[in-house]
Amino acid sequence: MNSYKNDEDADPLHEWEVSSMNQPNETSTLDGSFPRKGIGNPAFTEEYANDTLRTLFERRTIRRYTDEPVGPHDLDVIVDAGLRAANAGGCQAPIMLVSQDREVNQRLGRISNDLYDEGYYPVSAAQPSTACEVGITNAFYNAPVVITVFTPAGWSYAPLDAAVCAANMMNAAWSLGLGSCFVSRAARTFATPYGKKVREEAGIPDDYEPQLHVVLGHPESTENDGRLLYPNRVAWI
Repeated sequence: MNSYKNDEDADPLHEWEVSSMNQPNETSTLDGSFPRKGIGNPAFTEEYANDTLRTLFERRTIRRYTDEPVGPHDLDVIVDAGLRAANAGGCQAPIMLVSQDREVNQRLGRISNDLYDEGYYPVSAAQPSTACEVGITNAFYNAPVVITVFTPAGWSYAPLDAAVCAANMMNAAWSLGLGSCFVSRAARTFATPYGKKVREEAGIPDDYEPQLHVVLGHPESTENDGRLLYPNRVAWI
């Protein structure tokens, strides 16, 4: 028997056996073109067993930052969390470029923003994204710290290693009262003349490829849109 939340009036801690899970998503996923059927989410409880679970459940993406710098100890802890992330074969393939240089972050952020070409849609009113088409010019959202994760060129598990590394850092940041956001287009951003100049001056080896950015800082606001989990995202056998 598995736990599902299929009844809004149900006790969230109660075990419900579901014989027919064929409800489509109540809320659209992106453009609503692929509702999921025949699956159900686990029951949710607001009671967290420990601080780790509280961080995992409460963390939200932050795109609005103050100018306050991230303390060196906090930054060390966040980067260390990324280095300790699970990685393919125990190879510890990811390396990082940690930039606290405002000019570098501003220029690379504007380059990344200009490279965005994936269409516009309302990601968040509370924490607007480049994809929201609301006049944002810096895809790093003026965050004081930008961490780029690199992996060896041709590494089969590069996206996986980089994503787990980023997730560790984002959760660590939230646990320390800091906000963060995952930003893509790293490869294209560092393929530009300025991107190449930055990585060369930072000493990033030529045989490493940029996978993603994590931007972080002190939140100007932790406001969110109150969006609930979409239902019917888990299949059980």
